[in-house]
Amino acid sequence: MNQPLLAVNNLTHLYAPDKGFRDVSFELWPGEVLGIVGESGSGKTTLLKAISARLTPQQGEVLYQQRSLYAMSEAERRRLLRTEWGVVHQHPMDGLRRQVSAGATSANG
Repeated sequence: MNQPLLAVNNLTHLYAPDKGFRDVSFELWPGEVLGIVGESGSGKTTLLKAISARLTPQQGEVLYQQRSLYAMSEAERRRLLRTEWGVVHQHPMDGLRRQVSAGATSANG
């Protein structure tokens, strides 16, 4: 495959001053795994909602197999999320250890 499976380009969504995410870009290629980590309130959930088209960002685009998620119909997005994407939801109390920074947690496994 010569194209990334998922391309996130300049995604921005701020719901308060400095709350949310700004100018996020990355590519995910077949066989790769990506984890989104950060402190509580850093915008992880908002970012993942935008990447999965559950939230329309203020700026940017998300392409899955070179097709814009935001141009898909609601039925197409639901089918995609049911059949091709996997989402692991996290209960906040089971997440990162509060007494340890996100960087230290991911470094320690």
